[in-house]
Amino acid sequence: MLLFYIDECGDTAPLEHRHGGHGSPSQVFILAAVGIHDSSREVLGHEILGIKRHYFPASVGSPDWNLSEIKGRFLTHSSRLRGHERARFLPDGWRELDDPEVMERFLNDVGQLFAKFRPLIFAALVDKRAMVLTGEDTDPLAIAYTRLYERVALTLDQVNRGEGALFVADQQDEHEAYFRSGAMYAARAALEKREHNRPHFEPVLDKPLWIDSHFGTLDRELIQLADIVAYAVNEWYERGEPPMEHQYLWRSIAPCFAAHWKPQKSHGAGVMVYPELEVYPPLAPPAEM
Repeated sequence: MLLFYIDECGDTAPLEHRHGGHGSPSQVFILAAVGIHDSSREVLGHEILGIKRHYFPASVGSPDWNLSEIKGRFLTHSSRLRGHERARFLPDGWRELDDPEVMERFLNDVGQLFAKFRPLIFAALVDKRAMVLTGEDTDPLAIAYTRLYERVALTLDQVNRGEGALFVADQQDEHEAYFRSGAMYAARAALEKREHNRPHFEPVLDKPLWIDSHFGTLDRELIQLADIVAYAVNEWYERGEPPMEHQYLWRSIAPCFAAHWKPQKSHGAGVMVYPELEVYPPLAPPAEM
């Protein structure tokens, strides 16, 4: 069984407004999925915990798990900021990484998780700006989930036949309500009608398993990897090239993106952009001199 841990970057609100009326909506929405075999779940989860115990010794084990939570934006803020500025943007536990050399070792250790376990990574990116130009009003959440389900189902059918797959996510009221209402399945069915190569979805559980991060101790650690990926993919898309600063961990993430099994489709398998791009920005990091 393949377990795909998912997390998001951005929101699904239309560009015209944000749900609840607070702030400005994001211009893109990204849903990232980091896939491992179920046999790796426990050992990878404990390795993440081991890294956190080493670098956040005063915070790991606290009733407030958020003190030592690892997120893509925290990696960026922690690398850019120093001293009192850092404390304004980061959980208290991250004050233990105030030394730049310690931060560098921490980034190396987190990046090594991708190199050691080689997860299978997909990311679905919905450009809401491009959708406005085309006049399309499909919910970005439906688009992102549909693309992930399609790619995972195709991979199971054409590469890992005989395997099953399950998406695992932190509790998301918006996502859960969308599935329960049936709106997700209706939107997915409409999107699938446009596809020429519809996969068999039977090996993929029909909806994600949503965990309670207060109790799902191992799974919440694994979801952090998907957050890191989603944040890095957002930066890749906005720049139009790989973000090579160490805090994005792109050299570690990029080799794990799913490759397309058709040689003429070298891009668009691991990372899917909607509306579809004619030419994708490069995913591979530049060669080191």
